[in-house]
Amino acid sequence: MPAKLIIVTNQKGGAGKTTAAVHLAGTAVRRGFKTLLIDADKQGTATKWVAQAEEGQAHKIRVMGLAMAEAKIAQEVKQYVDDYDLIFVDCPPSVDSPIPQVMLMIADLAIVPIVPKPGDLWASTDLLELAERAAAVNPELQIRLLGSNVIANLAMSRHSLTSMATMRESAPLFKTRLHQRTAFVEAMLTGDSVHYFGSSAKTAILEIENLFDEIVATLKLQVPKIKTKGRK
Repeated sequence: MPAKLIIVTNQKGGAGKTTAAVHLAGTAVRRGFKTLLIDADKQGTATKWVAQAEEGQAHKIRVMGLAMAEAKIAQEVKQYVDDYDLIFVDCPPSVDSPIPQVMLMIADLAIVPIVPKPGDLWASTDLLELAERAAAVNPELQIRLLGSNVIANLAMSRHSLTSMATMRESAPLFKTRLHQRTAFVEAMLTGDSVHYFGSSAKTAILEIENLFDEIVATLKLQVPKIKTKGRK
């Protein structure tokens, strides 16, 4: 069965796209999915992140840089759909880039991370309109909003998340939120997801695991049978 294609996209930088993409890829690997992470952003943050992994490190994320493919990226990605279960794509932060536009036409799921602040919500309008137009042509495409870099117990965050829940009928809000946690940032130094830290990052791990569970339900994925300890 061809891989399910999940893109993480937002036209605004600083929304936590790469953080979400790398951590979801790391979770997928631990769940037993054959996983590919595609770095489609010219900044190459996902590629540099994964490159920090130590030699022989367990649960290594496979990453491939395809930013230079631009409008031809769909042709490149399609070469790998039969070799993987899940392909995550970290898109560049620009609605004018051809990459998000092209990837929306072939994706199964578009995750749009949004920092719950009014300005970030307003800035996401063009991307969401682009995604809705793509969904009219690509009937397999589902769109989901993700509360990202959420500051707990902040009135503005609560208000903005409430707005996000009703922002677009075509783009429901994931129940899981990724809070602003040092573990998500420090994971960059490990070349891995927060799972690397074990119990010292249990809250962050729970958040990304819960988000992955929502993705499994959304796409009706068959989770490979592996031993529980393999996720550590």
